[in-house]
Amino acid sequence: MGGQNHQPCNRILTGASAWLSQKVGEGFIDVLTANNHLENAIMLGMNKLHVEDVVLEIEGTVAEHVALTIGSLQKSLEVLSLIPTGFQRLINVADQIGYKGNPHVGQLDSYNLEKSFHGSLIQPHVNKAVWDELHSHIKTHNILKTLEWESKQFESLVHATESLIAVMEESKEIAIREGGDAFVNAIENNEIPLRQYYAQVFSQWNNLHAMFLYSALIMTELFYRLNGYPSLTEFDPSSYQVVKAA
Repeated sequence: MGGQNHQPCNRILTGASAWLSQKVGEGFIDVLTANNHLENAIMLGMNKLHVEDVVLEIEGTVAEHVALTIGSLQKSLEVLSLIPTGFQRLINVADQIGYKGNPHVGQLDSYNLEKSFHGSLIQPHVNKAVWDELHSHIKTHNILKTLEWESKQFESLVHATESLIAVMEESKEIAIREGGDAFVNAIENNEIPLRQYYAQVFSQWNNLHAMFLYSALIMTELFYRLNGYPSLTEFDPSSYQVVKAA
């Protein structure tokens, strides 16, 4: 998403930043797509009960849709392997142009960006735990070391996603062996811990998405202040709202 590109030093990094942002978005999209396939499998397992009129396009077997779920999760793993490369590309380009960090990091506390962004750029509110950890890293280690740290935060998602795939493989075997009704029962009656493993993957992606967005906003704000550009907070949201015709 263009709105969460990092701007740690100058325009030269824009392309590399956009590519990294795109990969982060694609990884989460793959996980959400996997969940959509899973929902299709569940609705098929329920013989489309009470949703017949709105899911006419869903065809195939429960096992086939579970297989699609697994395929999308595997795609998210492939993207996760690219995200560290994206972070390293930013760091390498910064090194090539001799960038060492932002001197305004020492003034970060005085800017009170959490208060400025809360309820404005970040709605409805700032995730305090994510913000504090990230803010501390930027303040203590500056920009490049923080990007290295951020890259490592995605590593835990690999194990969580692999574990979820293993549970989905078990679910597929149930669908093949015992049918769609048994598959639904296994999930809804908590016979297999599918929801638990999916919750771990979802929550980690949500957490890392918040971290990535906050990082982009803080680093971009520091860049703007260093170069005398308008602050991210200098805008009037009401001036961009669509006015409905009378």
